[in-house]
Amino acid sequence: MYKMTTLSCVLFIILIVTRAPLVLSDEVARGIKPPAVFEDDMGCLLCHKYPKMGRVTEDGERRVYYIMPHVFANTVHRNVPCTDCHSYIKQLPHRKVERGVTCNAICHSIKNPASGKNFSHKPIYDVYKKSSHFRPKRAEGDERDKPYCITCHTNPVYNPDEEALPTEVTDRCMVCHEDRKFVNNWYKHTSRRINKVKRSGKEIVELCSSCHGDEELIQRHVQAAAGGGRELGRKYKIAAKSYKESFHGKVTSYGFTKAASCLDCHANAENYYLSVHDLRPSRDEASPVHENNRLKTCQRCHKYADENYAALDPHPTSDKTENPFRFYAELIYAWVGDTVFVALIALSIFETIGRKRDGVGWRLRDGSSWARRRTKRGRDRVISTENL
Repeated sequence: MYKMTTLSCVLFIILIVTRAPLVLSDEVARGIKPPAVFEDDMGCLLCHKYPKMGRVTEDGERRVYYIMPHVFANTVHRNVPCTDCHSYIKQLPHRKVERGVTCNAICHSIKNPASGKNFSHKPIYDVYKKSSHFRPKRAEGDERDKPYCITCHTNPVYNPDEEALPTEVTDRCMVCHEDRKFVNNWYKHTSRRINKVKRSGKEIVELCSSCHGDEELIQRHVQAAAGGGRELGRKYKIAAKSYKESFHGKVTSYGFTKAASCLDCHANAENYYLSVHDLRPSRDEASPVHENNRLKTCQRCHKYADENYAALDPHPTSDKTENPFRFYAELIYAWVGDTVFVALIALSIFETIGRKRDGVGWRLRDGSSWARRRTKRGRDRVISTENL
């Protein structure tokens, strides 16, 4: 086996050290910037930087533990040390993780600039605990179907054009804040929130339908509610499907941005961004779609709505038991439409046969047209209009 001598080792190290600047300068010359990095004081990336790192749990759930440094370095959590969330890790390599991260943890390294206290999502988490969507991080049974924080929220990436920050803005901030890193991060975080204030109607419908349009999930909860004596909403089984059949759903699918989406009705307009974490069933008096609040909710968009307008069903369905009038109306309309369509085709065929019999043929020249011709039997019933 080949053994490297001391001289070979020294030459190899010199080659690596001297070659690295050449490679870096070559990348810079070609306009390729090295990937951004974040502070990894605990050395977590010693293991978690390797792709496909993960495992399959006892429940058959796939867990991925791979961290992409160049992506994470451009997210809103880039300045949060790993141990602020993974506070149970005290050593490396760490022991088996039993509880995982919860979103109500307190960040001991990040301060809220407004209050000076350690930053935390706990105020929002406490509101979320009151909603019908609440579930603990480690849920059991049917509770696992409910959305946890990361079901709706990912670790969002900053504006992609982060290297071209407007110096006319950041330089002015530097006059008082005197910290370029803080100013740049503040600008990227704030500008992203301003540019993308909230999800579009189509995105909201797609997100809500991922659960409320899942037939297996719905049936599972219907059966569990029946066995446990719990009450579900009357429209629970058809919420996503019926919305997409409604006027609001159809125009939203076409890209119209002013039509009401799920959260426009089911979230309170007052402090909207907090109330979306506190969605209640329609039978709850705090819900905007409760019978006592429905008119006020409709009047957010329809200023002249009255009690009769608010009584209209925003989740129409053609189910025979739920809405017999619509069921029979759609049935009759379908029969009438099919009959008219078949009759038009039959009439066209009958007319074509008759014209061919009378010596008129179909031709394609200078546009489609019927043209005069002689039949095999010498019939010619076409009346010439040249002398009229």
